[in-house]
Amino acid sequence: MLSTVLDIDGVTAVEILVKTGASAGSLAAAGSALALLALTRFDGATARSIRRTAVAAAAFAAATSVLRIPVRASFLMGGTFSGAFDPAIVGMVAESPLGTSLWVRLAGLALVCLAVVDRRQARIAAGCGALLVCASFAFRGHTLEEPRLVLGLLVTFHLLGLAFWVGVFAPLHRLAGSDTHAAGALAAEFSAWAVRVVPALAAAGVALFVILTADPLAALGTPYGQLLAVKLVLFTLLLGLAALNRYRLTPALQTRTLRAGANLRRSIRLEALVVLAILATTATLTTVAFPERPAEHGAAGETESSAAPALTSTSSPHRHG
Repeated sequence: MLSTVLDIDGVTAVEILVKTGASAGSLAAAGSALALLALTRFDGATARSIRRTAVAAAAFAAATSVLRIPVRASFLMGGTFSGAFDPAIVGMVAESPLGTSLWVRLAGLALVCLAVVDRRQARIAAGCGALLVCASFAFRGHTLEEPRLVLGLLVTFHLLGLAFWVGVFAPLHRLAGSDTHAAGALAAEFSAWAVRVVPALAAAGVALFVILTADPLAALGTPYGQLLAVKLVLFTLLLGLAALNRYRLTPALQTRTLRAGANLRRSIRLEALVVLAILATTATLTTVAFPERPAEHGAAGETESSAAPALTSTSSPHRHG
């Protein structure tokens, strides 16, 4: 794994950075829409803050997602600046699954921006936009392998759960600094959702790993499996912080314990950094490493991977995440 990461060149590093930014912005936008739709324990000022966050995150996500097209074109042309603006290469990338993913995401982000309207119908439309944003990740990368439908549904469900988690960061951080009792009420409401969402999110992640690798233990000997192990360690840390919030910090907020708000704000900032690290690891994982399944022998005795090397080629815009 270390050699794979150290071999990353400048263009690949830029691609990973842009992909991380697009993912973070997309999850923040989708999560804000989901928070407005599912949660109720916050005041009007906090609701307006969530709406602003949704629109700002959607704009950032749209910009970074569009930027992925020329960055990918540059990568395909050997990292040249001219490659990013070559009409033929840019057109090829735009017509690839990456382009399809982009259009689905932009449509979802446009719907998320309806969250700025303080009406239930607008919140529902924004929630549908959040679903599209999360589903857009299933239109490219490793989820194009079979069983495609199952992988797509798992990725979408996994990201919806993570987005909802991310969406509560900003309002909870805001309330913890101004009204600890209100912050405790919102944290308790989110915790009631989290006890169902978080285990399902983790189960979807494990199912994805098993399906993509077929042999998880053997996969740990590959760069893909090792990077995924790093992601799982980070996710375990995130679960630990969530447990701390639920069983220590939320009760402290509700009883207005001294410095409870400051402690929760610090924990939320740490959670946000861990999520960002998870997204960066995922971006690296889907850019420089690919799942390796056990060889499946065909009629002629050759493995499918050796007969169809294009499926794992990092130079193909159709399979690259």
